[in-house]
Amino acid sequence: MKTEIILLGHGSRRAEANQGLLVVAEKVSSLLGQHVTPAYMAHDKPSLPEAVAEKIKEGASRIIIMPLFLFRGIHVTVDIHEELRELREQHPDVEIVYTRELGADDGIAGLASERIKEAIG
Repeated sequence: MKTEIILLGHGSRRAEANQGLLVVAEKVSSLLGQHVTPAYMAHDKPSLPEAVAEKIKEGASRIIIMPLFLFRGIHVTVDIHEELRELREQHPDVEIVYTRELGADDGIAGLASERIKEAIG
């Protein structure tokens, strides 16, 4: 079973903001020892359906989608699920796994603390 990973970000009209997702995807790839493909909800390419189609074309039978969102807002709870429903209907032979968002995790709290400490000096 060939498993592929997609890191899904919101996307921005500012190209430099979208670069952040590329950098995070590269870092996650390095940590996992497996290629991670970035995809965007809006404003950049590839979109989630485009990324999924490409992974299937490359032979994936299982695709893990990780939403790089902090909390369970409308994108995480509704919009992405609607896209996933359509993708699952179009590709019933492919297992599409949707992970949890980042959430109120200790790692996020630690990173926020570090940013605050940087500002305090």
